[in-house]
Amino acid sequence: MRRCYSSFFSWLAAEGLIGRNPCAALAQIKYRKQVKKPNSATELEKLRKACGNARDLALVDFLYSTGCRVSEVSKLDITDVDFEKMECTVIGKGNKERVVYLSDVAGMHLQEYLESRGDTSNALFAGKGSQRLGKNGIEAVLKRLGRTAKVENVHPHRYHRTLATNLLDRGMNIQDVAAILGHADLKTTQIYCYISQSNVKTAYAKYAA
Repeated sequence: MRRCYSSFFSWLAAEGLIGRNPCAALAQIKYRKQVKKPNSATELEKLRKACGNARDLALVDFLYSTGCRVSEVSKLDITDVDFEKMECTVIGKGNKERVVYLSDVAGMHLQEYLESRGDTSNALFAGKGSQRLGKNGIEAVLKRLGRTAKVENVHPHRYHRTLATNLLDRGMNIQDVAAILGHADLKTTQIYCYISQSNVKTAYAKYAA
């Protein structure tokens, strides 16, 4: 409520509709930031094992390998994937085009899924009874897998965060991570990255010795 009042009166003052902003002296509210953790390696494996068909396995591996947003995945066509280069062309926010990459395992499972299909849809991921697996369909698949695998908070964006964290933990430059995830601002990349205390302690021991 305080934030809403502050924004409203700041706008009134900026527009010249009031002479003095009554919220100008209010201090920022201090609150504890909740760290959103990525999936662990064990959780990722549990979700893979919960997949009952080729499509679901290809989907979860694709989400983790590419770090794509759910809206981006739902719009992809088969022709957007280059299996020779193990790359995929994605149209992200602001209609910006970028290239994401497939791991060998993700590429293998995606090819197996596409070869098993009997439909004529151009969509990379097809739904049951529909030509394309949409955003809501992808989220529903992941929720179902989460229930089966007994993994909490399973949603597409957590794969996005997990890839970012793992790439940074393994030494990738944050600018390169931002390019893969389609972030224009490095601060956005940092939001999705959970840095474990064990990594901080290891780094300290390495550089402080």
